[in-house]
Amino acid sequence: MLGSGKSSGVVNEASNHKANENLTAAIDEMSTKAYQKQRDLTDVIPTHRHQVPQSAKRADNTPVYDPVAEKIAEKIARGTDETGNNVLGDDEDDDDFLYLRQRRMEALKKTADKSVEWRMKQHGSYREIGQDDFFNVVVKEKGGSEDVAVHFYHQDFERCKVIDRYLQDLAPTLLHIKLVKIDAEKAPFLVQRLRVATLPCILLFHNDVNVDRIVGYEGCCVEGEMLDVEMLKLRIEQGLKLTDESY
Repeated sequence: MLGSGKSSGVVNEASNHKANENLTAAIDEMSTKAYQKQRDLTDVIPTHRHQVPQSAKRADNTPVYDPVAEKIAEKIARGTDETGNNVLGDDEDDDDFLYLRQRRMEALKKTADKSVEWRMKQHGSYREIGQDDFFNVVVKEKGGSEDVAVHFYHQDFERCKVIDRYLQDLAPTLLHIKLVKIDAEKAPFLVQRLRVATLPCILLFHNDVNVDRIVGYEGCCVEGEMLDVEMLKLRIEQGLKLTDESY
């Protein structure tokens, strides 16, 4: 007879009413502060928590690599679930994150402003200047740049020609440094004053001060005497004590 047995699969009206009462009581209990305080946080509610899939294991208890599970775990760690939806609340966007984002924006703005200034001062190019132009390029009070590399050369010296070609190639990648060259024969005053004795010679200036010099291929070679363009770039930046954070 329908509704009279436990195995019939049909719930009679009395049973349905009792189930509703039990469900209502359970919901009321879950909403109390006492329940919220003592509840087991490991009891995952699917709509609130996202359980990371457990790694499969072999019979000997060693894990089996599961690329799908790994990708899902990575997404959850980044704050998204397996469907790409954000699972982090507004609380995650805290003061620390906002501070770091603000610092990053300020750094980007500073770099953009610097780039405009550098290009106005002809950074990014490699050109020749005369002896009379030297102080206007090197001295900041006269409109000069903060970091300058000056190549003293002789037009007949082969090594000077090689340095010349390399500096021409490096200029666009060293936007933060002004690169210029001076014909040593046409600048006797500077050669004597700056004690340029061997060519090629690259003098490095930071805030009007000659902080370092590269004589010949010194510190810029690989495999003996072969000049390396990346080594030359690194040597110039190290001489001026420049890092990625300093510009």
